[in-house]
Parts: sequence; C-alpha cells; structure tokens
Amino acid sequence: MPVICASDKTHLTNFSGDQHVWPLYLTIGNIRRDICHTPKKLAWIHVGPIPCPPKGAKNIDEVSYSAVGTVLSKLRHLDITGPSLKWNCADGFQRQCYPLLAALLGDHPEQIIIAQVSYGSCPMCEIPKVAPMGHSTFRPLDNSRNQHIYSELLEKNHIDALHTLGVHPIRNQFWHYPLCNVYRRWQPDELHQLLLRLVKNLLHWLLKYLKARNVKIRFDNRFTSVPRYPCLQHITKPFDSLKRGTWQGKEIHGMIRTLAVNCTPILICSTDDGKTAAETASDEMVMGAVLALCEFSLLVSPQNHLDLSLKALDDAL
Repeated sequence: MPVICASDKTHLTNFSGDQHVWPLYLTIGNIRRDICHTPKKLAWIHVGPIPCPPKGAKNIDEVSYSAVGTVLSKLRHLDITGPSLKWNCADGFQRQCYPLLAALLGDHPEQIIIAQVSYGSCPMCEIPKVAPMGHSTFRPLDNSRNQHIYSELLEKNHIDALHTLGVHPIRNQFWHYPLCNVYRRWQPDELHQLLLRLVKNLLHWLLKYLKARNVKIRFDNRFTSVPRYPCLQHITKPFDSLKRGTWQGKEIHGMIRTLAVNCTPILICSTDDGKTAAETASDEMVMGAVLALCEFSLLVSPQNHLDLSLKALDDAL
C-alpha cells in the first residue's frame, strides 16, 4: 500500500513575530486522482503541524527532520517479510497490506531537510550547483544519490567526502525504511521547479542577452502589445519593471504561449544587415533554447499523457 506524505511550510504574518505553520498530510496511493484533488473528499489526512522553532533558534532543520521521522516511524519498523496488516477497505472487506513510503511531496526546503543535504544542493543527484548548464561530464542518471554509498562513507568516517557530495555527515533515518530510497521519492513539481524556476530564470537570462544586443526595447514593445485573448497573458508593463511576486504560475503559463512569437522577429527574422556571422549564430542558439523550454513547458501541462506526448517531451528535451 503506497503511502504519500506531503508538507509545505506556510508563512502566516509578520505582525505577530514572523509566525509560520508547517502542516503534515498523509494519503494512500490507490485513490483516484480526481478524488485526491477534491478537498471535500478528505482524501488527505492532516496528521498535525511540524514544530516551527522561533526565528534565530539553533538546529531548526534537525527539529523538523526529527518530527517527520517520529510521525512516520511506524513505516520504518515495518517487517515486509513478516505478517501483513489487516485494513478495512471501503467495500466492506478486509485486506492484508504492507504500508510503504512511496512518495514525498514538498518544496525545495522540505526536500533539503528530509534528504539531509546542504542548502542549494540537489536532493536527487550529485551534480554541483556551480556546474554550468549542459556540462558534458555530468549526467543526472549517472550521478544519482546512493544512500548505500553514503552509509559506507559514514562508517569509514570519510566526512570530507560527504561534505564534497553535499551530504550531512549523519545517518539519515529514512535510509532504513523498507524498499525506500529517500533520494528518489520526490515527485516533479511543475509550478516550483519549471514555471517559477526554469522559465523565470530563462526570461531573466533572455533579457540580459537582448540588452547586450541592444534590442531589449523592441522586445518590451512586443511583450506589452499582446492583445487580450483567452489563455494568453495580457501584460501592460515590461517584465523587469513589475513587482516581485507578480509573476506566479498562472501568469507565467500564459506568458510562455507568446514568448517565442515575441522573440522570433527580433532574433531570427530581423532584417538587420549589420549582424555578423557570430551574432547570427548566437541569436539562433538563444532562440532554440527559448523554443525548446516553451514547448516543453506547454507539453508537460496536461495531467494525462499518451505515447505521442511522451515522445514529444523527449524531443523537446
């Protein structure tokens, strides 16, 4: 029986001492998606709040990490070779089940705490955060985190090697959960990982490039001239002049539908005869990156995928 755990730290107010609440939810994996996403169905159970030490306290992450481990301790000590648990099902029958931790849902701070890696490191792979994008010596599948290797390094007291890999030199309690690899339990997050991270960073990088090419004003004019239309984001101000927090998932998803259209006449279809061969090649590479990420962001949005859409996602990557 797959058990899914979810948590998201929420900021409440700045007027009462910077208050936060950190709820922890549980559900099981054999509930239909439409039921699980309907709050009235109560498919998610609120287990309780994770302790939030006051601002400035020491060992904040350790307190939260220990609290999650205490709540899920029953799953840790489950003997999958012994007798199963008898659960009452909705159809009135009793079934024998082995509850196993199958997935963890959370933002990057929650992933860092559970995986016990240094802040800024990836909780799933060992690629350094300072490595340039597209570096040929790193492959995500070849550099996946391995809890067995970390356990051996810890037993041999190779603390420096663990620090180099971005892992805290402690024995992670989630290493001992049956049939569980804590570094492979994190699920893709379209909102935070794709829209608010990759797409947003792409736009900042694109604006710097356009400014260096002295065509940013032309881009801003096209960017703010998108007409009102369903599923398109009508913007009246340039991207870099809007307040922080204005761009959320809905706004970015509507913006990427027209981003490539706004860039193509400037980078590819420009009639500027003064461009050198190097500038032309650079513009084509930048346009290719914009097209690929915009296409991938739109293809990944549907909740259900077919073989054709999965192949299109691979091609976009």
